[in-house]
Amino acid sequence: MKNRCLLGAGVALAVALGGVQAHAQFGGLFGPYPPGVFYLGPEGGWTHLTSNSNTGNFTVGELRGRRLRTLSLDETTSFNAGFNAGVRAGYQWGPWRFEGEYSYRNNDLSDFSGTLCCILGRVRGFSGNSDVFNGSVHSNSIMANAIYDFTFGWPVTPHIGGGVGATDVNFGVSLKPEVNTANNRILRQTEFGSLNGHQWNFAYQAIAGVRYDVSPLVSVDVDYHYLATPSFTVNSSCPFNEENFEGVNFRCRGNQFSVKQQYQTHNIVVSMTMKFGAPPVVPPPPPPAPPPPPVHQVYLVFFDWDRYNITPEGMQILEAAAAHWKAGGAVQIQVTGYTDLSGPAGYNQRLSERRANAVAVALERLGIPRSDMVVAGRGMNDPRVPTALGVREPQNRRVEIVFP
Repeated sequence: MKNRCLLGAGVALAVALGGVQAHAQFGGLFGPYPPGVFYLGPEGGWTHLTSNSNTGNFTVGELRGRRLRTLSLDETTSFNAGFNAGVRAGYQWGPWRFEGEYSYRNNDLSDFSGTLCCILGRVRGFSGNSDVFNGSVHSNSIMANAIYDFTFGWPVTPHIGGGVGATDVNFGVSLKPEVNTANNRILRQTEFGSLNGHQWNFAYQAIAGVRYDVSPLVSVDVDYHYLATPSFTVNSSCPFNEENFEGVNFRCRGNQFSVKQQYQTHNIVVSMTMKFGAPPVVPPPPPPAPPPPPVHQVYLVFFDWDRYNITPEGMQILEAAAAHWKAGGAVQIQVTGYTDLSGPAGYNQRLSERRANAVAVALERLGIPRSDMVVAGRGMNDPRVPTALGVREPQNRRVEIVFP
């Protein structure tokens, strides 16, 4: 039985890991997905073991030369909350995780009652209770699990899954080293037998929980595991090892009797997994750069003081501006005249308009229609070089030709 359970767990794990390797290489029903990663990590937590109530038959030897009838014995065992610890290793591919898991669970006895525990009281005046017994159940499980993660964009990722494998359950109950009977006689553990069993069984489990990714390479899971096995047999040695006690002869018919047990556990498990070979995290692309501000091409034509006639140097600037307009297609340009801060403001306004009109006429002769020009004068406003009133500044005596 042990070998069959171990073989089944190994085959299930091999199939799970082998299948995911094939899916990772060739895609699958839910793929394709990014390259998968291996992971490994410890786990541990809290375990609750359900109580057992069972009945078995047991025949004791002779009472003053007469055969005793077969006794139908019941027993109820309850256990304290215990702990679990283990390790898991697997392969994560897209939303799927396929893993092998080893876990150890332990629960100490809290109550042992029924006619099986108290048979001594029926024939010896001894009333048993849980205070006079030691006992525990511990198990070693090897499981192959499949888990599916639901990605909703939350800080934590919920998941569900299940597993199959094998569990070695060790069950043991025995009398404490010394116990007082009802008639104040001290009974010793060596005078009585024990109830114990050790057996590998097929096991199955259901899994539900959440995952939090601490970093791209480290994750923490908080899970609920329900792990159970079918019923298994626990054997007991004979509880009457004295041939004579207080004038009564006892002996066992056969050396053992058997009781069926069940193993059903509820577990809260916290695990931390470390990923190996994870693809590098690609940072999100930077936001697109804002479009550059429009570049306005500006041509400057300068004038002599109190003049609006165009100089030879100014004509060269106008020819370049006309060539620009012809190369860029029909666009509307701004032709704006200015003066320096010397002279009266009204006179300077009219002078700036004359300069703008002189430039517009020259551009029109060079092939730019007047309809594609916005011609204006700004007088003493917006000086290129700020000066005090009355200062003659050549940089301020200008016409600006602005292309959009």
